[in-house]
Amino acid sequence: MTNCSLMRDIREISRRLVEDVSSRRRKLFRSLVTLALGFLVLGSGSVHADGVVLPLPAEDQQMITAQLGPGVVGQALPSKPIEDVSLYFPLQEKTMSFLVTAGSKAGSTQTLRLVKAKRPTGKQAWRFQLSPSLTTFIQQTLEGNLMMPSVIDADEGVVVITTPANAFVLKGMAPGESRSFSQTVSVNYLDDPTVQDYSGSLNGTYTYVGTYQVTVPAGSYEAVLFRSRCEGKVGPAHTHDTAYYFFAPGTGVVAMITQEDATAFWIIHIDSTTGKVLSSG
Repeated sequence: MTNCSLMRDIREISRRLVEDVSSRRRKLFRSLVTLALGFLVLGSGSVHADGVVLPLPAEDQQMITAQLGPGVVGQALPSKPIEDVSLYFPLQEKTMSFLVTAGSKAGSTQTLRLVKAKRPTGKQAWRFQLSPSLTTFIQQTLEGNLMMPSVIDADEGVVVITTPANAFVLKGMAPGESRSFSQTVSVNYLDDPTVQDYSGSLNGTYTYVGTYQVTVPAGSYEAVLFRSRCEGKVGPAHTHDTAYYFFAPGTGVVAMITQEDATAFWIIHIDSTTGKVLSSG
């Protein structure tokens, strides 16, 4: 065998060894990626062609069952990112009836309205009743989000203003995503709104929990669930709160867990958490 032939054989053997090692590395990399994706699915839910399925966390399940009752929230369904907020909360005037399922008024029915407010500039403003005496204003931002900048307690004559505004439905949120927020809170009595009676600050998270089958007196819906959790100090004491809203496409809110009394919660710091489910509308 000549030196030239020997050199060609050595180069060929080296090339094959390099290709073999590269092939093994590619296979190992693919296996590691597959394994990592498997752990992600196990940790956050199962992936379907039409979205990710996120089981309801045990802590949320306990709270929701206590406030809305057993059987209201059923199986987890595939979830998709929020693209059009108006699909989940149509800005159209309507009257709805809600059955109160927990709290001091459990068993009663509340008639709540979504009403368009008039502005001389032509800008749209929407007033949404959370209870017969508690009203929030819904603002649609240029980014396409629905926000709640203030809450008015008509019975007590109190307005609560949060800066920046509280999230209601956020465009672009992905299933399971959480967004942190920090805000200042101002509590004013309407008989002299120029005076800031109480103030403070809150920190919290707004989470797109997932999509679930929700059964209420008005029917059965595939509803997305948003949770808002906050804590901080407003006035003389520390406060914390967790609110839940279930939105059904084309319908709006079909179930919610919120504070019923703004004065009791924000000023005296008495928990007035109340659950309610859509009965008609």
